[in-house]
Amino acid sequence: MSTTRICLIRHGETEWNRRQIFRGISDMPLNENGRKQAEALGRRFASVSLRSIYASKLSRALETAKAIAGNQGDKNIITVDEGLTDIHRGEWEGVAHDEVKKKYPDLYAKWFQSPHEVRFPGGESLQNVQRRAWKSFDAIRRSAKGSDVAVVSHHVVLRTILCGLFGLDLTHFRQFELHPASISEILLEQDTWVLRRLNDTGHLDKADSPCE
Repeated sequence: MSTTRICLIRHGETEWNRRQIFRGISDMPLNENGRKQAEALGRRFASVSLRSIYASKLSRALETAKAIAGNQGDKNIITVDEGLTDIHRGEWEGVAHDEVKKKYPDLYAKWFQSPHEVRFPGGESLQNVQRRAWKSFDAIRRSAKGSDVAVVSHHVVLRTILCGLFGLDLTHFRQFELHPASISEILLEQDTWVLRRLNDTGHLDKADSPCE
């Protein structure tokens, strides 16, 4: 029986990552370091024949996906999937962590202690994100049967997918650490998901970018 391999990839760094500003559905490009990270991902996958690359519509994910596709035989293998878009952080978007902590001290603390209980003011909850992300992931899984594909998305989205894959509820959300431009590889073998690697940044010079 053939094995399906799905590489879950977090996009490269942006200025808002570096400056610890909440991003969500706000769109911004990769910064210089992020572009270098994306290029490193492209080189990492140069020897891998990917059937498809699925990406969030946001620039930081699309730029990362395009860098990977650039080293594939067919550069037109990117599919944009709305379900892979980052969480809508509502009133927190574009605001630095320190400012949010002052304005929403209780909710800010809960986001780090009990994120499954949080709905961002004017935005989404993890449950919302997991529902749409899982619908997209299930379609990707069925399409990818027996091949290698990549999914380029965001920290929050990928964490909710990993929770769903391994039967964990969202109270375990923070037990997966995913750095910018990291690779988490999962295999589907005889109807069982196997985590082969998590948060792999071996292709990068540094793996010290902010996680939030």
